[in-house]
Amino acid sequence: MQRDHEEHFWNAIVWPILWPMFLIQATLIALCLLVGLAVWWMSPSQVSWSTTLWLALALLLGSTMNVCAFLMLVKMRARQKDAHFMQELAELERHSESLRFAAVQMLPDKTFSTPAISQTPVRPLKRLARVNEMLAGLEHYISGVQRLKQTTEPAKEDQEQALLDDIHHQQQQLKHLIAGRDRAREESRLKTGYLSLLQRETDDLNNHLGRILESDECRLCRQQIVDIRERLADARALLANLVYQSVNDDKAAPAASAASHALRILVVDDGPVNLMLARQMLEAQGLNVEGVSSGEQALERQQTTQFDLVFMDIFMPTLDGLETTRRWRAFEQASGKPRSILVALTANADNAGIAECNEAGMDDLLTKPYQPEKLLGMISKWLPNTAGKASTQ
Repeated sequence: MQRDHEEHFWNAIVWPILWPMFLIQATLIALCLLVGLAVWWMSPSQVSWSTTLWLALALLLGSTMNVCAFLMLVKMRARQKDAHFMQELAELERHSESLRFAAVQMLPDKTFSTPAISQTPVRPLKRLARVNEMLAGLEHYISGVQRLKQTTEPAKEDQEQALLDDIHHQQQQLKHLIAGRDRAREESRLKTGYLSLLQRETDDLNNHLGRILESDECRLCRQQIVDIRERLADARALLANLVYQSVNDDKAAPAASAASHALRILVVDDGPVNLMLARQMLEAQGLNVEGVSSGEQALERQQTTQFDLVFMDIFMPTLDGLETTRRWRAFEQASGKPRSILVALTANADNAGIAECNEAGMDDLLTKPYQPEKLLGMISKWLPNTAGKASTQ
C-alpha cells in the first residue's frame, strides 16, 4: 500500500513537472557547451579563465532558477491537492451528518445516539477521526440490530443493508481522504527539504564568490562579481523566505494594533518575488506597507506620502539605491519634511560598502540574504514604540 502511495505521488505530482525541468536543464547545459566550444574554436589562444568562470556562473544561475521554478510548481500542485482534500472532507462530513440523522430516525431504539460532528475549527485529521468514529459506531450498532431483528422484521433488512453499504462506501472514501492528506504532508516535507538543500548550496556559492572577489587576480572583474553577488543575494533571500513561510504555514497571523496601522513602511526592491514576500511578512505583523520596484517610483511616492522607514535595495537598474538615497535626503531638506529612516539592503557589507551607504545618507544596513525576523528587528531598533506593539499583538 505504501509503494502504491509513493508511485501515485510521483506520477501525479512530481513527474509531470520534473521531466520538462530535466529537458530545460539539458538544453541549458547544451547551450553553455556550444557557447564554450564556439568561443574556443574562434579564438582558442585568447580564452581565459574568466570566460570559463562566466559560463559556469551562467550555468549555475540557470540551474538555480530552474530548481526554484520546479519547487514552486510542486508547492502549487500540493496546495491544489490539499484544497481538493478539504473540499471532499467537508462533503464527507455533510453526508455523514445526514446519514447519522437518517439512522436515528430509522432505527427502532430511539435512545441510541452518536456524537454529532463539531462545528468548531479543528485539525483535518481530528475531523476525519470523528467522522470515522461516528461511522464505526453506526456500523456496530446497526450490525447488532440486524442480527436481533432478522426473524421479526424482515421488511427492514433491505433498508439496513443499504445503510451498511452506505457506511462501507463512506469509510472507503474516508480512507482515500486520509491517503490524500498523507500525500499532501509528504509533498510539503519534500518541498521544505529541497528548499533547505538549495539554500545551503547557494550559501556555498556566495562564499566562493567572496573569496574570488578578495583575491588579487580578480581586480578587473570586481564590479561584475559584485553585481552577481547582489543577484545571488536576492535568490538566497527568496529561499530563506520560502523556507520560513513553509515552516510557519500553520501559524496564525498576529492581530494589528492602532499604533502599528499608523506606521508606514516602504520597500524598494527590483526583485518582484522578494518584494512580494517582504510585503506579505510585514503586513502580517499589522504594518502599513507599500512596495515599489525602482528608485524613480520611490521618489514619486516620497512626494505624496510620509514614510517612517524605507528598506532600500542598493543594486537596481537606471537609478541605484545610493543615488536614490541622495535625492531622497535632498528633497527632505528642500521641502522641510520629517526625516525618514533609510535602511540599505545589500550583499556588499564590507567597509567600503558601508562607507558608501553612510555617505549617501543611509541610517543603517541590512545584509542579504536577510531572514524575515531581521526585518522586524530593524523596525524595532529604529521605531521601538510602534514596532513593539505590532509584534506582540
